[in-house]
Amino acid sequence: SSTSSSTSPTSPTSETSETSETSSTSETETETWGGFVPASDLGGCMCDPFAQDCPKGEKCVAYASSGESWDANKCVPVLGEGQAGEACSSDGIVEATDSCGANSFCWDLVDVEGQLVGVCAAFCEGAADNPVCDDPNQSCLIANEGSINLCIQSCDPLAQDCSEGSMCAWTGNDFNCVLAGDPTPYAEPCGQLGGECSAGLECIGADVLPECADTACCTPYCSLANPICAWEGTQCVSFFEGEAPPDYEDIGICVVPGSP
Repeated sequence: SSTSSSTSPTSPTSETSETSETSSTSETETETWGGFVPASDLGGCMCDPFAQDCPKGEKCVAYASSGESWDANKCVPVLGEGQAGEACSSDGIVEATDSCGANSFCWDLVDVEGQLVGVCAAFCEGAADNPVCDDPNQSCLIANEGSINLCIQSCDPLAQDCSEGSMCAWTGNDFNCVLAGDPTPYAEPCGQLGGECSAGLECIGADVLPECADTACCTPYCSLANPICAWEGTQCVSFFEGEAPPDYEDIGICVVPGSP
């Protein structure tokens, strides 16, 4: 959808979050399956990624103020002309300059022979409480203390219909295509929500799982129309609390029945 959903998932967790990018962990506690920081937590920004209020010839992008993860915003020179969906190169999460044009940011970074490369992703428009993406097949990913606001491909977690190397995961507002996590099977511990499970699995808190050796483990998505859960002691329940967003009514998650 062109705007991100405000519907809450079934049960909160309090684990740390991670976007799909290199060195992109966040230590902020949240209350969603995907663990992403609420859009309201935009404090400390040097510029506003929604307003794009930098001087002419610059753009407002996410960067790592501590050198470890994207956690703030700053104005950087526009060095390229790459458009959304085109390949790009990045100078890293500290410098945060890239080959994308003024309206996008180099995303899904991978190291290829010492060069970080990715794909230009358009900045979300609108505002943090009502983000908008021009492409109806994308939704706004807001993450890492609000420093990231990018239009990312929407997807179906049951179909896992993302391109090779990516997987469909909950990102706090919608299901989006992110870089594939480590091949962690179901019932195994996962340290960062949404970032370490195999495709088709979600990293959620141990309080809603039957046996989990850590604070969170990987558990499968499931279809409410065909509610099969291989993990003994779990049942397929709606992923969303209340009414599910359009097109996501069949999405479930395998958890202990009656979990809060």
